Amino acid sequence: MIFIELDQKINIEMQIECDTAIVTASTASDAPMGRRDRRKAEARQRLLTAAHRLIAENGVPDLRIGDVTDLADLGFGTFYTYFPSKEALIEEVAAEVLAGLAASIGSDALEVADPAEAASASYRRFLRFSRDEPEVARVLVELDRVNAIFELAVKPWAMETLARGQASGRFAVDDLDLAHTSVAGSALAAIRAILAGRVPPGPKTESRGAEMMLRSFGLDTASAQEISRRPLP
Repeated sequence: MIFIELDQKINIEMQIECDTAIVTASTASDAPMGRRDRRKAEARQRLLTAAHRLIAENGVPDLRIGDVTDLADLGFGTFYTYFPSKEALIEEVAAEVLAGLAASIGSDALEVADPAEAASASYRRFLRFSRDEPEVARVLVELDRVNAIFELAVKPWAMETLARGQASGRFAVDDLDLAHTSVAGSALAAIRAILAGRVPPGPKTESRGAEMMLRSFGLDTASAQEISRRPLP
């Protein structure tokens, strides 16, 4: 189960433009405004963390604002200082979970020498998210502009993995941007199909999806099958 822990670092910078120079001054961390901002950021994150835990444990339909504020150890009225509605909170939880998941998967992918294995493991782990946290995954795939959000979250490491594969001759990919968009779209489509019950969840589906992706990158069938069935790190 994925729980995002976000360290809030507040650094207020004032940029003063002069004719000959730009002077940058940072407000000290103990300044009144800095303390207020830090407390607000911490309270907001406590609400997000509490909501994520409750969604993962009980599902979205049973989520109550009072339960969220109780778990976050905040007053009920405090909630509306940070979120206009329960729906807004739920959507932000899903977006944060995606960002955390993408960062974790991406950092692991960049440590794998073989770009084909890195791409396979990443694809399989994203599909596994729909099995590990179906409630959050369901919210995620229903977000407005989810394809753009997903592409942006995975783009840095995905493009680097694709570029490594292209440069080494491992991937026969001419257009990296198109390949990235296609893979992100197919992963989201597979997650939707799993959540809808059209495709069974589990390692078999995850490996089959990764195999099809690797074959689209130019790997032969035998290599794609072998790589997509390797144990996940």
